Amino acid sequence: MKLLNLSERFIIYVTEQSFLISITSMISLYFHIKAVFLGFFEAYRISFSTGFMHIFDTKFGLLNLLILFLVSLLYYIMESLTGKGIAEIIFKHEIINKYNIGKRKYIKLLLARDIIRAFFISNIINSSFILFHGKMLQNEYDYRTNMFTIKNGEENKKSLFFQYFYASIIIYYSIFVILLFIYTFVVPVSTLKSSGDIKSKSSFHYWVFFHTILSNNMTLDVFEYMIGGFSIFTGTFITLFSSNILETTIMASLNRAHGTTSFVKYILPQFFPETLGYVFGLATAMIITDVILSYIQSAIRNEKYTHFTSRSSRLGYVIITYIGLSLLLLFIGALIEASLGIYNF
Repeated sequence: MKLLNLSERFIIYVTEQSFLISITSMISLYFHIKAVFLGFFEAYRISFSTGFMHIFDTKFGLLNLLILFLVSLLYYIMESLTGKGIAEIIFKHEIINKYNIGKRKYIKLLLARDIIRAFFISNIINSSFILFHGKMLQNEYDYRTNMFTIKNGEENKKSLFFQYFYASIIIYYSIFVILLFIYTFVVPVSTLKSSGDIKSKSSFHYWVFFHTILSNNMTLDVFEYMIGGFSIFTGTFITLFSSNILETTIMASLNRAHGTTSFVKYILPQFFPETLGYVFGLATAMIITDVILSYIQSAIRNEKYTHFTSRSSRLGYVIITYIGLSLLLLFIGALIEASLGIYNF
């Protein structure tokens, strides 16, 4: 029996919550409830603590928390009943009981576990007990109910590469698509004004424009997404929402102002290489977080850091590949975007 790593458990939960927070924001705005989560992601640089506390000390914040709890609970219940979800499909996650108990009792234990997981504060408190039950990496609920989280399947360099790549795809594109849907249909943004003129050849400098685009994209990718892994992924997660809010607002505005044809012609060509570049940057942050949490796991299990050294060596090849692909895709995206820069919407 191979226990699921502490790092994988964390990444699974963040991946699930990114999707669930996006759904919560869409539901809130649809029912004309202020999306406090999105407000926090927009203003976190100004005052992190104030923005975060508004989630708990305002009526709209409490409503958002209630919606998130209900959406999360529904997701986790469906996951428990069907055995299908992000954790099972990507990370080969499985929950077992130490004893041979009946199916009905097992389902009841899972549903009670889902209620704890559905509210992120109770989940954090419950999960913190892994520090005390480190031998089997059990949270408090699992310890008391004799449950274990195991990895059902072989793990090699190939599976490691796709594991965090798929998780990054889910996080990035679920946030992006849902936010674009929100700003296009739920709370449509105002159209973006434009001159409609084509820039003169004498005033347009391709390589200057290319350098500006590449510099901006690299700064976001390397210093915001990748380096955010050193904050145990929190910095990356928050930046991901804030940058996607900005991007989807602009894209929705362009679409409303110039129609789908212009959107497809001038946005989509660079969209896929750039966003895939960010996906690999996001995966890099996950690897950094994995290494940090692997060190913590070795410490709490008193393994003399054997897990940490083994995990780090296996992830070395993966992170180098991620970084290389990320930078290459952003370079290609900047070339494409600069080639379309002769047009001024």
